[in-house]
Amino acid sequence: QPSSALHLHRVEAYDPRATLVLDETAVRSLELVETLSGERRGSVLAHLDQTKTPMGARLLRRRLLSPLADIHAIRRRHDEVEYFFDRPPLRSELRQLLGKLGDLERLATRAAMGLATPRDLGVIRSSLVGVLEIEQALGREEGLIEDPIAELRPKDPLPALRELMCRALVDSPPNLDRQGGIFQRGYSEALDELRAIESDSKEIILALEAREREATGIPSLKIKYTKVFGYYIEVTRAHLGSVPAHYHRKQTVATGERYTTEELSELQDKIHHAGERASQLEYEFFVELRQKVADELLTLRSLSERLAALDVAITLAEIAAHWNYSRPEIDDSLSLDIVEGRHPIVERLASGGNFVPNDVSIDAEGERLLLITGPNMSGKSTVMRQVALIAILAQIGAYVPARSARIGLIDKIFSRVGARDDLSTGQSTFMVEMREAAAMLRGATRRSLVILDEIGRGTSTYDGLAIAWSVAEYLHDAIGCRAMFATHYHELCELAETREGVMAMNVAADEFGDEIIFLHKLTRGGASRSYGIAVARLAGVPSPVLARAREVLKELEGEGALPSGTPSRMRAIDKDGRAQLDLFASHTEPEIVVERETSPVLDAIRALDINRLTPLEALNELAQLKAALEKDRQ
Repeated sequence: QPSSALHLHRVEAYDPRATLVLDETAVRSLELVETLSGERRGSVLAHLDQTKTPMGARLLRRRLLSPLADIHAIRRRHDEVEYFFDRPPLRSELRQLLGKLGDLERLATRAAMGLATPRDLGVIRSSLVGVLEIEQALGREEGLIEDPIAELRPKDPLPALRELMCRALVDSPPNLDRQGGIFQRGYSEALDELRAIESDSKEIILALEAREREATGIPSLKIKYTKVFGYYIEVTRAHLGSVPAHYHRKQTVATGERYTTEELSELQDKIHHAGERASQLEYEFFVELRQKVADELLTLRSLSERLAALDVAITLAEIAAHWNYSRPEIDDSLSLDIVEGRHPIVERLASGGNFVPNDVSIDAEGERLLLITGPNMSGKSTVMRQVALIAILAQIGAYVPARSARIGLIDKIFSRVGARDDLSTGQSTFMVEMREAAAMLRGATRRSLVILDEIGRGTSTYDGLAIAWSVAEYLHDAIGCRAMFATHYHELCELAETREGVMAMNVAADEFGDEIIFLHKLTRGGASRSYGIAVARLAGVPSPVLARAREVLKELEGEGALPSGTPSRMRAIDKDGRAQLDLFASHTEPEIVVERETSPVLDAIRALDINRLTPLEALNELAQLKAALEKDRQ
């Protein structure tokens, strides 16, 4: 159990505006820390995490889940990565040196809590030596007018503690603190004496015997040992007259007398308890050394933070060099332009380097909503995910998988990709989908990035299309953020004809006979078909089922009737009972136009970004709005 209170390191104000917000749904659907199946392998974190230190691995995970939202801080991290990207030999040397370090952050905390073992102190000692080597490696670089890694240099903060631990601890300290073998010879004279007595007791007794024999002139004098009496001096009867006065008789035997002296008694006590006393003395020295480490807790934590940041910067540079990533540009615009962007995980798994890169351009002040159509398996979800991942990587300070990327700062990323239910709370797939969409529509701002995949598919065709249509309109009209919207409702492409900010796109595919070839290329214009039957064939659906599906599809596309002859309810029916091919051509109700009420107060409310208001600012705004309303009534 911890033996002392742990003092706070520092207190920092939390500002949600300082980081890009990723909710649980986005983290899951983008597979940032684990895949949809719950495995770490295949996640973005598993791809990026080539760190060499435990504290570096933890920092990388924190950064991935909390990207920055400050342009200058992001650029500073890009500068750090670029520094090591341009220096492969230094990068390789530092990775080897970092690999020798222990978990300084946790080991220092264990020392402060009184839980560190001798082995833990040995790791701290080795790490402090490694820090000196890292500092020397970085110091060999030529001086720069402006040092981009000034905040990463460790600068050997504890030379005295390092030297003390190197002088005190053995090369491989034990794990237990009460069994001895912790400190080197020469660290303590008292400890060395006890160890000598314990290990060389026979030689010490023989030396004392020789001295006593010479001092008394008794040639037959011997020092012997029994379990009952311990050590004693035995003198034969012929030499009893030569026994000195300071000898104390202990026992009479047939051949002579047995004596002891104060020196022999003290030596016996030392020999009997030397091991125990040595272990106790070592434990006292160990506690003292551990406390000296604990006293440097804040310095060790600061050092571990620098080493973690250094490890992450070098790791991201290594990833960028290996996978041909480029440095992104970050600015305060509302645009997002990616040239030959790639999905970092799918690219890694693609056979023979056959991943097809795509260009994406979205501008909240121009074409801000991309409606993406195309067959299943064509790569719609991959394109959308890779855009979100490139934005996240850029704002954690990493290079990105693209030829080039210019990203206007993003405050939130919402991702609703894939279908799932939640049986534990009794929510169907459609209910989960709607809850996630609701959270997205309520939380997104003009600076957000939204990716939506096939929303509305969990209910009837009309309901699903109506919901998808209204969601797309709301994203475009009310929020005005950068968004990508994948759908199989081809009717949604009509939005591109009525709204300038909507662009219809499709992921191209070709069909040759019964074969379908996915081109995985994002092109302008909506897709004409979904190729569902062709995809079903690839999945191994039996041929009779596929043949019957073609017959039914032909009948539906031709006259809109089911095989039984009754009209399909998937189509609208006109007044003569005929199926309409245009899903929206059957609307006979008069169009209701709702004029948007305007007033200075309403305009002020609409302009508020409640996600960026502090409680005090919110109260001030509320007071001003109330005053404005009362003024209007007068």
